[in-house]
Amino acid sequence: MKDKNKQLSLVPRPPIVVVLGHVDHGKTTLLDFIRKTKIAEKETGGITQHIGAYEVIVQPKKDKTLSSFKNDFASFRRKITFIDTPGHEAFCSIRSRGAKVADIAVLVVAADEGVKSQTKESIDCLKTTQTPFCVALTKIDKEGANPEKVKKELAENEVFLEGWGGDVSFVEISAKTGQGIDELLELILLMAEMEEIKANPKNPASGVVIESHLDAKRGSAAVLIITDGTLFLKDNLVAGKICGKVKILEDFLGKSIKEATFSSPVQVIGFEGLPPVGEKFFAGRDKLELEKLSEMENQGEIIAKEIGSSEPTMIIPLIIKSDAMGSAEALVNLIDGLGKDRKWSFRLLKNDTGNLTEGDLKVAPQEKTLIVMFRVKKRTEAKNLLFINKNLIPVEGEIIYEIKDKIQEIVESRLIDKPKEEIFGKLEILDTFNPVKGKQLVGGKVLEGNVRNKIHFYLFREEKNLNKGVVFNLKKNKTDVNEINSGEECGLLVDCPETIKKGDMLIFFQKNKGS
Repeated sequence: MKDKNKQLSLVPRPPIVVVLGHVDHGKTTLLDFIRKTKIAEKETGGITQHIGAYEVIVQPKKDKTLSSFKNDFASFRRKITFIDTPGHEAFCSIRSRGAKVADIAVLVVAADEGVKSQTKESIDCLKTTQTPFCVALTKIDKEGANPEKVKKELAENEVFLEGWGGDVSFVEISAKTGQGIDELLELILLMAEMEEIKANPKNPASGVVIESHLDAKRGSAAVLIITDGTLFLKDNLVAGKICGKVKILEDFLGKSIKEATFSSPVQVIGFEGLPPVGEKFFAGRDKLELEKLSEMENQGEIIAKEIGSSEPTMIIPLIIKSDAMGSAEALVNLIDGLGKDRKWSFRLLKNDTGNLTEGDLKVAPQEKTLIVMFRVKKRTEAKNLLFINKNLIPVEGEIIYEIKDKIQEIVESRLIDKPKEEIFGKLEILDTFNPVKGKQLVGGKVLEGNVRNKIHFYLFREEKNLNKGVVFNLKKNKTDVNEINSGEECGLLVDCPETIKKGDMLIFFQKNKGS
């Protein structure tokens, strides 16, 4: 009977939606358009802070005013919560903890550019998390837009749209003109209805932490998405090992509220520390019961792995400072991917939120250290220390993928030791004409690369390096030349302390600058 009553208490829950796709394909423009047009103007004007999520009410087609509709229970069925994450890395990071933060995803693909690298990564993420999704073909009004070409590319990546042998719904949209936006929102609501997303408002609140940061004036602040139950002011909270109490409760507009139910994004002040992004949270009156519940939920949790490959030849110290914990976790996952399949990895010294301070830099060792700053500023003392200490290498950016590219470029161009010598070619000795030490005349055939006049070489015999020498003159058919290519025969006047014999190998090299 208790289970039956619990089932009877279930009601349709507004869908929680994440938007994924390639950078510059219109994710932000789409979210901005929805935010500006689907939230009342007086409310959008009142938004004082960005908390990474917001909810909209989709106006029914028959009623243009919302006046008689807004207070009706049906409006609850017309709500959608959008999560504005840094990208698929953050979304996948949250899902890797086992928390289902989004019910539905929108895969954004630009109609003029098609499937790109991050589109493919987003598709892989959606497959891994098994999140239901639809496709938004953006920039449909732009010159060069070719939706049919994009549909073909998606099919090649195993995303089969309706009409292309599959059942993935799609909408052609323009976030500039608003074309197709209403149809996209209606599609999301239809998908939510088909998925039968339900929850119980009578339960104590539970959900997922999607953001956390340190508020200089108010303490630890966390953005929560409620997936079940109702959260009340003064409720006890637990997320992983971090406990707290709801001292301040705000909606996504920054307004103080006394309670919130699913699928509302709320900001809570009152955690005793910063709860990890992606951690499940539980609320209620009994603190001890909550701690037991959280402990049971987190049994068997995999501890975060060391960043980078298992057997790197070079380990680079790394400090990360970002605007919020969600960005921090996304950066760690991104950098982890950089270290794989390479002969270098990272040692994470610090991963924190807020502006860069002198104290952050003091943990750096006396070796080259990357200082990653994502959407944060440098305090004066930190700026001075970065200028003085050339071992501290700053990497700054506003877009997460730019950070990735910058790190890779810095590591490969400035941190990895370049070989002291560059190998140019390999020659087999076919004959010798005056086999004595010192200057010798030899003939040979270039097996690999090329031979250049005045170039240095190593003398190998039976795979042993016997000595070094230099080419003084190079001839082809008794004519002086500057270079002989692979497959060609030549005569060489060389200087080598070791007597060269038929069958020996000369490996030609050139010293790099600075070696």
